[in-house]
Order: sequence, then C-alpha cells, then structure tokens
Amino acid sequence: MNKGIYLIWDVPSATASPHQFFDALEGDYPCAVQLRAKRSPTRPFVFDALVTACRERSITLIVNDRIDWLVPGVDGLHLGQDDGDPPDDASIVVGRSTHDLEQVRDAATDDRIAMLGFGPIRTTRSKANALPARGIDLLARAVEQAQRKPVIAIGGLTGDDLLSVHQTGAHAAAVISSVWSAPDPAAALRLLVRSWNAL
Repeated sequence: MNKGIYLIWDVPSATASPHQFFDALEGDYPCAVQLRAKRSPTRPFVFDALVTACRERSITLIVNDRIDWLVPGVDGLHLGQDDGDPPDDASIVVGRSTHDLEQVRDAATDDRIAMLGFGPIRTTRSKANALPARGIDLLARAVEQAQRKPVIAIGGLTGDDLLSVHQTGAHAAAVISSVWSAPDPAAALRLLVRSWNAL
C-alpha cells in the first residue's frame, strides 16, 4: 500500500456511487479504501460496486472486521482490539487498531499484523463512544515503536493536520467526516490527496 490519504468508506455516511465518486477524483485516488459497515449483518448494497471500482483503479480495498467478506478483489482485513486474533493466513493483509503504546508494541511484534491504525488523533464524531484524543506527539511515539510497520493515523483528521501527521512518519492519514460531511465529498477528498502529495 502506498503512502497517502486512507479513505474510510463508512456506511451509511457514504452514499455515493463508487464508480461516479472515483471518476470525480480525476485520478487523485486515496492510497486505500476501508469499508466500514458496523450495522450491516450482511454485505451492504455498495459492496460489489466498491470492490469493482477499487479493482479497476488499482486501489487497495480493506474490509473492517468481517473475515467473511474477504472475496476476490478485497485486499485485506482490519481488526479492532475486540475483534479477536488475526487469521493465520499469510495471504491476508491484516491491520489492527491501536490506541496506546502497549497495544502498538503488541501489534508490532505480531507477525500476522501488517499495519497499525492509531488514534483517535483528534476528537472524533464518526465513532460512538470514541476514546479521548491521543494527539500528534503520541502518534509520533507510536510510529517509533511500530518497528517499521506502517501506521495509519485516524480520528478527527482534517487538511490542517496533514503536515503534522506526515512529519511523524505515519504512512497514511485516515479520513471520514472531513470527506463525507463535506458538501462535495469527492472534491474534499481530491483536495486532501493533492495536499498530502504536495508535502
């Protein structure tokens, strides 16, 4: 996965057609898309279109929590702290959410985990019962202790945070509300991608 802006495709916040949305980016694609559909007991209606749209544009696609959604065209699985052990399948790219340095160290030494999410960096409204903000300084320490595994910063990030996140050595900045709450989500993401790429 390349460095850059990591888009959380949050159902039901994200209501766009994947193909139309990515076409509107004019080639300024996120480094990855993570499908988060916490309230969907089955694959959400957007699933097949999102898989196809990402595959056609060579965008890494990660699914949140659901190992049963790992179908051809899906590149990996992201697990929270309470989602159990990663699968013992080396072909599956697995990410793990971390919220403190002890969790970072545990994930860094687990050979089944390829990348770490760390946050929330800022106060976030995109997740119920979110933890207190961790801040940029703790993000920098997390990157140091991740043993070169990619760290994805997440939680309340906006364009104003990109330089600080980039300077910590984080691999990517995950965005949710700064895209899906914008009047024009595709334009908002396009600006974030261009801003990161200009750093």
